[in-house]
Amino acid sequence: MSLSVRSDTLLMAQLWTRFKAGDEQAFTQLARMHYWVLFNHATRFTKNRELIKDCIQELMLELWYRRTKVVDAPCVTSYFIKAFRNNLFRSLKKEMSRETTVDEWERAGSLLTDGRNGESDLILAELFSEKQELLHQGINQLPTRQKEVIQLKFYEGMSNETIAKVMEIERQTVANFLYRALTTLKSTIQTPVPA
Repeated sequence: MSLSVRSDTLLMAQLWTRFKAGDEQAFTQLARMHYWVLFNHATRFTKNRELIKDCIQELMLELWYRRTKVVDAPCVTSYFIKAFRNNLFRSLKKEMSRETTVDEWERAGSLLTDGRNGESDLILAELFSEKQELLHQGINQLPTRQKEVIQLKFYEGMSNETIAKVMEIERQTVANFLYRALTTLKSTIQTPVPA
């Protein structure tokens, strides 16, 4: 863990303690630090920017009013993402009721396989190659749960254990989602683009 990551973690823990004690400035700083993390995370599930902004605002108000009851958070960013994710999914369930239910959405990402291999290393190398746009398109085509795992793992830098807590699933399920997503992405990247 780098010094900057450790100092960020320490700063967030201090701000969290001050926020719980009613320090408005500490809470404002936490909210600013997490706004774009939450916003970018939400764009994996919806393009409705107004809905995303409303969900973030709702979360911040909820946290402020419940500050004396919130738990100590060893990983503040994970806490924010998990709480936001719950709010977002509730709102999306209402929005999606006309087209697709959340249950169907969940089922779309629930096919699991066992086993892992070295393919993930190849995918990570491709992230920084000339095929980055193709990879981005491939990620957008993944089932929702796989897309979320990719987002949390490679864009937010979370461990499998932290992802499992955020998504409220087993750690092995995280590994399975990663394996399936990376296998699909490798196949997408290796498929020649039609001329």
